[in-house]
Amino acid sequence: MLAEIGSRIRRRETPFYDWLYRTAKRLRALDMPPVRAIYGPLRSEREVRRTAWAGLTRFLYHEPIFRTYCAQCGKGLHLIGGIPQVFGDLRLEVGDHVTMHGVSTFEAGKVAAQPTLAIGDHSHLGYQLTISVGARVDIGRHVLIATRVALIGYDSHPLDAVKRIRNEPPDVGGAESISIGDYAWLGMDVLVLKGVTIGEGAVIGAGSVVTRDIPPYTLAAGQPARVVRNLGPDSAKEASCG
Repeated sequence: MLAEIGSRIRRRETPFYDWLYRTAKRLRALDMPPVRAIYGPLRSEREVRRTAWAGLTRFLYHEPIFRTYCAQCGKGLHLIGGIPQVFGDLRLEVGDHVTMHGVSTFEAGKVAAQPTLAIGDHSHLGYQLTISVGARVDIGRHVLIATRVALIGYDSHPLDAVKRIRNEPPDVGGAESISIGDYAWLGMDVLVLKGVTIGEGAVIGAGSVVTRDIPPYTLAAGQPARVVRNLGPDSAKEASCG
């Protein structure tokens, strides 16, 4: 019955249904005035409640569960927005005061015997990070990794088409290590491929595809990434000492 009435209103079959249609449209266009005396305190209450709930679930639920995935995990772990997804037989080694986002994926490849992801002290792993570990991925201390970065340490499928059709694992040579040096900074949407070493204090520009080693304390950008200029190491070391 209600569905039939709603259909008649949408079709505006009679003057009465037309009036109901136009009245509903006017009501939908109304805006509730933001009376600050009322909605200001309500906004504050909402923010406090959400912050308190997020902190409570992080402390009592997300972080203890994530620690069960780790072979070792230091103090001061900080998870933002949930628990990262962990797939495969991955060995996780996490240092002290590491920050990571729940919307992240850590995956172990099927080639190496014990794929290992090691994350150094005081590093920050950004939102929507993807790490596919071939043999090993090492992330140093005080490393900053921005949003939607991908570290791909192995070929997901064999190069041979017949093997792909058979769902065979990647070739043995399709898995290599990735190393990110201390104080490095990877910008948004960076892709780092297998076998790459990014040196200490290096900066990788947003959107870059890193296919070869990047020297320490250099700025690299592009597809593929190339060194743009040299950077001085003093600022990073002074900041870490402070």
